[in-house]
Order: sequence, then structure tokens, then C-alpha cells
Amino acid sequence: MRNVTAVRNKPLMASSHSSRRKQQLKTKPINPFLRFSVILLTFLSLLSIALYSNRTRTRNEREAVAYSLWLEPPTTDDLSSRVENFIVENAKNDVAFKPHVTLLGPIYDENERAMVAKTENLVREIREKMMKKTTTTFNIRFPKGAQVGQTYFQCVYLEAELTSNLLHAREKAIELFDIRDARRYTPHMSLAYGDDSQGERLRLKLKADEVFKKAFSLSNTDEENEDETYEESFNATSVSLWKTDVEDKSCKSWRKVKEFPLFP
Repeated sequence: MRNVTAVRNKPLMASSHSSRRKQQLKTKPINPFLRFSVILLTFLSLLSIALYSNRTRTRNEREAVAYSLWLEPPTTDDLSSRVENFIVENAKNDVAFKPHVTLLGPIYDENERAMVAKTENLVREIREKMMKKTTTTFNIRFPKGAQVGQTYFQCVYLEAELTSNLLHAREKAIELFDIRDARRYTPHMSLAYGDDSQGERLRLKLKADEVFKKAFSLSNTDEENEDETYEESFNATSVSLWKTDVEDKSCKSWRKVKEFPLFP
């Protein structure tokens, strides 16, 4: 009887021992070094994926063509001729470009036909929006004097007012061209490109103020509170699709692909 009882109790003892072992494994704290290693490996894996994606995107952008959407003043417009003259007279190393306000860019793509089709759709959307407002005037206004920028393509410029028409056109362009990382938008018409010193930029700004201060009004007759308001503007009549290689700072390779009238 004693032997039988012992035999019968053996599985129970083994089962009890197994349960205690499992409980010990559950309650045993994780090695801090092991936890750190797991976290580090996870972080490095995510970092490598991000870097690979970034390299792929950069490579694709280099292989694709850079395009931009411009709003250009009509060549017959007085502002256009004065801006163009200022650009030519103050260009460094023959860096000349057409007067324009960039609506969107750079846009990287390999398919020029697709770019043309998307621009046509954009112009159609802008036209329909303006027709609902019963207006055919897309006015671009520059309420301030010349501004000094901090980048090559914004050396000195006239800042444009972000009107409802301009904002709608910009947002619609971002949507149609599927731009997911659009930069903060400061609509402007560049007067000079360059990596000039701050002093040289200020000199150009003062020169530009004299050229483009076509008219101003005093918002207050009190001499102590005089406030000059610049009245430069032009009516945009089309949207232009340009090839604009941002690596070509001479702008010599830039060319217009097609111009799309807003109101044919």
C-alpha cells in the first residue's frame, strides 16, 4: 500500500513542481540589459527603414524632372517691365529669370504629359471657383516694400498678399499634384537671386524700394503716424508650367513647358 501511494503521489508532486517553476518564470524580472538591447535593436531597425526611404525618395527626385507652377504678370504690364529691368540690371553672374509668383514648386515628375494634364485640371478648378464668385480678375497685390530673404531664391523680393483666390489656387494645386510635404507658403515675386551678404541684400532692398514705390497713401494725416502702403499689383491671366532645375542656380536650363490661360 505504501508503494502504491508513493507511485500515485509522484505525478502530483511533478505537477506541483511544474506549476511552481512556471510561477517563478512569470514573476522573474526581465534583465535590464536584455530590455535595453531589445529597445536599441528596434530603434536601429526603424532608423534604417527611414534612412532607406529617404535615400530612395532623394534618388527618385534626382532622376525625375523638377517643375514649378508660375503666375506671371502680362508682358504688357508696367510692373512686369520694371521687375524684369531690375532683375537684369542687378543680376550677378548673368542670373536672369522671368518675373513671376510661384504657386507651387518644385514638383518632381518624369511624365511631362501628366504634368500638363494636371495643370489643365488646376486651371479649370481655378476658373470654376472664380466664376462662382462672378469675377474674372485674379489680382496679385504687393502691399509692402521690398523684403530681404535668407535663401538663394529669396534674396530680395516683393511679398504678395495671400488672398482667397491665391490660397484656393495653392491648396488645389497641392491636392491635384499630390504634394504631401508642402512648405510654408510665402507668395512673392523675386527681384534678385543670390547668396549675397546681409549688407548687399539690404542695399538691393533700398534700391528696389525706390523703383517699386509707384504710389503710396497716408493712412493717417498725423505726421508722427505716417504709414506708407505700397500699391504694386498685376492681374494674373494664366498659369505657366515651367521646368525649373533647382540645382541650376544660373537658371539657364529653365524653360516654359506651356502656358494655360485662366480665361480663354
